Amino acid sequence: MRETVEPDGFVTDAMLGKLTTYMRMAGRDVVYGPDGGAVDDEEVAALVRETGRTLITRDVELAESVGGILVESKDVREQVRELADAGVAFELNEPVRCSECNGTLSPTDDDGEDVPDDVERAWRCDDCGKAYWEGAHWDDVRETGEEL
Repeated sequence: MRETVEPDGFVTDAMLGKLTTYMRMAGRDVVYGPDGGAVDDEEVAALVRETGRTLITRDVELAESVGGILVESKDVREQVRELADAGVAFELNEPVRCSECNGTLSPTDDDGEDVPDDVERAWRCDDCGKAYWEGAHWDDVRETGEEL
């Protein structure tokens, strides 16, 4: 049985945008470096230090200088597997995080123009207002988690 890593949150660098989305869909609190104004290695390292989060990167030198989790694959499914091997749990439950801005989601009865008519349950981001529901993309991410 592998040990689970439960840090307060993560920082991902510019190479891991899709992984960031998958992690947020799995309820993980993840700051995507470019969204936090951190693009180059020094800025990402500063963001990690300032926030006290765990770094996830594909950059060997950055991982060595800051610590954190180094993923090697370019494929998001393999990246999720590498995180699981490093002890980061990946479970897809009810949506709780916005995949765009990392804000928290709240259930909504608002059937705005951005929610299809056939959707029974939806959530809306408390920060940016984006609507979410369990659709085809949700099924893809769930399948990735189940493969672990």
